[in-house]
Formats: sequence, structure tokens, C-alpha cells
Amino acid sequence: MYCLYGIPNCSTVKKARVALEELGIEFKFRDIRKEDLSRKEWEALAKQDAEGKLINTKSPSFRKLEVDKESLTSIKAKSDVLVQSPTAMKRPVLTKNDKIISIGYKDGDFESL
Repeated sequence: MYCLYGIPNCSTVKKARVALEELGIEFKFRDIRKEDLSRKEWEALAKQDAEGKLINTKSPSFRKLEVDKESLTSIKAKSDVLVQSPTAMKRPVLTKNDKIISIGYKDGDFESL
């Protein structure tokens, strides 16, 4: 089963949800503000973030933390940021069976699903 992580008022998340629905792909939406992810869940996502895209270092949520983006090299550092400020996550994140399929969304990204 697919799971889409994000916040409902984010325009990119809205586009991703519409795209999945139009493609007839069943998914669960997980609002990261209302349904907190545990440290273990954040760590599991951070372990898969080889490209360093999971945290949006340009977001207001991240900038408020005053964390040096160069320090985000470890799973612990990434999960610490996301536990403290979930909305610093690059949205949306799409997973299937707990494996990251995509981080962020652009039109056409889900066509191959």
C-alpha cells in the first residue's frame, strides 16, 4: 500500500493527491502535523535519504531551527530535525511498503506507478 506523507494545505501535496487519485492508485494520506511520526519512523525514512532531499533546508520551518544544513549528514541529525519540526520535511513523501518512492512532486512523477 502506498502512503503519502504531507500536510493537507500544501499546494504540492494537493497536486500529488489529485495525481494519485486520477491514476486510480490507492493510498493512505498521513498528515504529519496531526499524526506525529515517531522517532523510529523518522529514522526509517532518514536511512533511505541517500540524496539528502528529505529535509527542505529552504523552508521557514527549517530556518527557524537555526541548524546548519551541512550538519545533516547522519540519520540521527536528520531525524532530530524532523522530530522537532515535521514540516521541515520536503513534501510530499510517497512510500510503498515503507520504502521511499519519491520525495517532492512534479507533474508526471507518478505516471510510472
